[in-house]
Amino acid sequence: MDTSYMLDKAQVVGERVLAAAVIFIIGLIVIKLVLMFIDKASAGSRLDKIVVGYLRVCVKAVLFIILAVIVLSTLGVSVVSLVALLSAAAAAIALALQNSLSNLAAGILIIVNKPFEAGDFIESAGQSGVVDEIHLFNCRLHTLDNKYVVVPNNTLIGNVIVNCSHAEARRVDVKVNIGYGDDIDRARRVLLEIAAANAKILQAPAPFVGVAAHKDASVELDFRTWCASEDYWPVFYYLQEEVLRRFRQENISIPYPQLDVHIDREV
Repeated sequence: MDTSYMLDKAQVVGERVLAAAVIFIIGLIVIKLVLMFIDKASAGSRLDKIVVGYLRVCVKAVLFIILAVIVLSTLGVSVVSLVALLSAAAAAIALALQNSLSNLAAGILIIVNKPFEAGDFIESAGQSGVVDEIHLFNCRLHTLDNKYVVVPNNTLIGNVIVNCSHAEARRVDVKVNIGYGDDIDRARRVLLEIAAANAKILQAPAPFVGVAAHKDASVELDFRTWCASEDYWPVFYYLQEEVLRRFRQENISIPYPQLDVHIDREV
């Protein structure tokens, strides 16, 4: 009787092992087919390669977990406690990695929505620079003075992002002050000549000069020109320097704050 029981038990175990092995092999084939389908579908997709790779890894991990649970269940192992343990572990990991997961979600949004791309000059969260790399957890910039800045994706998504390189052309605004005794038309002519003398400054849209404000000691002019986005800073500094130089040549005053102090002495 003991021998018969042992044989029956061994047969049951053997059948379970065989069934688990068959399920495992079929599961591996199914996982491989699913991953092949994802690769084929993503080949013609507009999704970024980083997002596709991340989704592929997630799908693969989930499928292997499901396969492992099915195989263990087939072998007669109670998976209720295992599932509960995995759920508790997942919750603990998610809580511990809350900021990282937030950055991960923000990184996916950045990659999918593309508010900026590598090579763009952006301003956000008090930082500005050229985007070198976009990762799932952070973006890496280099500033105009060549500092290397790593910004968490969640910080970028939570703030206004200014993409200065999105458009092909960018407007350069310069504030120019002249005295009340100076001729506005003459100042305008000089400023437009300055704009026409630089090949990097576009003539369409045309440069513009207009009176912006009447200040206490000066008349403020808006001097606006357009250039290619990559030429913004060279044009900006050119205008700042050339305005000062030409105004001195043309004897156009550039007022500066003055304080007159009168001292009354009692004799």
